[in-house]
Amino acid sequence: MPLGKPLLDALDRMGYGGLVLDGEGQISRLNDTARGVLSGSGSLESSGMNLQKSREALKGLLRSRESTRFRMDESDWVLVRREDVRPLILRAIRIDDDGANSGPHTVVILVDLETVPHPTVTALQKIFDLSPAEARVAIEIGCGKSADEIAEATQVSVETVRTQLKAVLAKTSTHRQAELVVLMARVSILP
Repeated sequence: MPLGKPLLDALDRMGYGGLVLDGEGQISRLNDTARGVLSGSGSLESSGMNLQKSREALKGLLRSRESTRFRMDESDWVLVRREDVRPLILRAIRIDDDGANSGPHTVVILVDLETVPHPTVTALQKIFDLSPAEARVAIEIGCGKSADEIAEATQVSVETVRTQLKAVLAKTSTHRQAELVVLMARVSILP
């Protein structure tokens, strides 16, 4: 398995973008979340995002007047302010200690604060023995939706959603919605 793929897959499940760069700073691989983040930084379409376009989009982000100075050889967190949305956070982590320019050298992590990671319905069903409807309610609560919003979206009564939420809290051993939100974030990495 190529180096970086398991890491990029895990970052994807957490809702983080990930790019693997070689010693010359060229992108050798990136995950779907990174494609989405980078395509949102310009006029690029996510489906047509190749490595060269990704590199150009990353350079554009780093050169924007809204970003703080970013160097690939430092492990600082960099904030990129964006118009009308929460900022984007970048961090470069060196993975090659021998200084060779071939092969994977650095991983750049992109944290889009607009993205809310959530677990899969299947994972919640298997882990907590939730019904499909209960799993969907848990995910929606984890994304910050209210019982009223969930009821409207699923076309069921608010009372039905509250009953499902009560079952979810019991099955997940949580006592408040805030605890459920934290739990959903923690299990979001699971496939």
